[in-house]
Amino acid sequence: MTPQSVETLMADIEAEDPLDLGELSLNEEDARRLMANHFCEIDRQLASRGLDAEARLEVMAAIAAHTMVENLVLHVRRLRASAERADFRDWMKRHGMS
Repeated sequence: MTPQSVETLMADIEAEDPLDLGELSLNEEDARRLMANHFCEIDRQLASRGLDAEARLEVMAAIAAHTMVENLVLHVRRLRASAERADFRDWMKRHGMS
C-alpha cells in the first residue's frame, strides 16, 4: 500500500460518488493526498507495533466504518436543517429508513 495507490483507488470511488468540498479551500486532489498519506502512516505505525496485515486491515475497516457513521450523522443533520424537508424524507426512503 502506497499513498499513490490509495489516492488512485479513492479517485476511482469518487468518480462514482463525488465529494462535495463546498466552500473549503482544499481541492479534491489535496484532500485525497492528505488522507492517503494519513492512512499509510497509520498502517506503517501499526506494522511497526507488530500487527500483521489482517489485524491492520481490521483496524482500517474500523476507521472507515467509524468515518462512515460520522458522515451519516453529518449528512442527516444537514438534511434536517435544509429548507426542503422533502429532501430529507426522500433521502430516508432511498436508504430504507422511511
